[in-house]
Amino acid sequence: MPSKFIGMNKAAWGRLTLSVLAMALAACGATSNQPEPSPLPQVADQVGAQVAWRSGAGGKTDLRFLPAQAGDRLIVAGAPSSLQALDLNSGSVRWKVDLPHPVAGGVGAGEGTIAVGTLKGDLMAYNYDGKPLWQARASTEIIAPPLVAEGVVAVRTADGRITGFSAADGSRKWQYQRQMPALILRNFAPMVSDHGLLFAGMAGGRLLALKLADGVVVWDSPVAQPRGATELERVADVVAPPVLSGNLVCAVAYQGRVGCLNQNNGTPVWSREASSYSGLTVDDDQLYLVDDLGNVSALDRSSGRSMWRQDKLAARRTSAPVRIGDTVAVGDLAGYVHFLSREDGHFVGQVSTDGSRIAAVPQVIGNRVIVQTQAGNVVALSIKQ
Repeated sequence: MPSKFIGMNKAAWGRLTLSVLAMALAACGATSNQPEPSPLPQVADQVGAQVAWRSGAGGKTDLRFLPAQAGDRLIVAGAPSSLQALDLNSGSVRWKVDLPHPVAGGVGAGEGTIAVGTLKGDLMAYNYDGKPLWQARASTEIIAPPLVAEGVVAVRTADGRITGFSAADGSRKWQYQRQMPALILRNFAPMVSDHGLLFAGMAGGRLLALKLADGVVVWDSPVAQPRGATELERVADVVAPPVLSGNLVCAVAYQGRVGCLNQNNGTPVWSREASSYSGLTVDDDQLYLVDDLGNVSALDRSSGRSMWRQDKLAARRTSAPVRIGDTVAVGDLAGYVHFLSREDGHFVGQVSTDGSRIAAVPQVIGNRVIVQTQAGNVVALSIKQ
């Protein structure tokens, strides 16, 4: 099920007909239109998959909240306004902060700074010990985890803007804005950075590279081209986080294509038809993709050629994949984490967490997979390496 549809301005909303809005609501919210989830696969464990520790985020969480690593701590946000640090080794609570406003978008961390955004557009920064550093104001609700890199805290807001703040004092350094299509998907996707560049998936099937220092556009390239007769059919947004691999940046669009581009200039290396709102991951050889039906596929990293496809998780609202050891891990709507062989996609392990959905991208930190569930639990899983 794709992210919520939103419009960017009154003129855009005015162009939408009631029938298009009805279809959007039906596609995103009506359970009667959802296919029946595939039965839970019966898996014989081959990798010793087990729970290493289990903790809480301080409350039920938004489906898209992601944990963030801060040294030997894991920073997690819980609804409505909890922020806490967990010990990476044990899951024990190191400190907890009650935020002044409801958290939105989740939390980001790096370079000694923890950043969290709110529904009102407040951006708050803390050090790794939970002490307040500064507070700033974005234009509106911060809908994705802040990115902390190169002395900048970058945030994505609901009005389509990306804004860079100084990590030292919270002063605004730059702001990027572009005209958006009439109908877009609400974009919760984290931004990523490398070598002084910020990469962000955008509406209309675009992938954007900005200089972190000043927000200057380095390139703006298509991952997919919108197609169709109606605004709804033409939605082809990149709403899953891009992934970096060597000199490539890879991304996938909903109702569009998947492909890899050159990081330096945005030149496409390869692309092929695909549709995903969950996302992908990449290793040295293969790209792993969860499509909008919940199927997991492996593609050759250099050419996009199909390697294998696992269809037994269809309609289980499968999360984005992550690579750990010789396996690919994904979460599902019932709180299971499934481990697939990276060689051919067969199931090699399965662990139950708490019965609630895992929608956010699982995190691989060290030798563990860490997931945050909708019920607000944070679970670290291990396998035999």
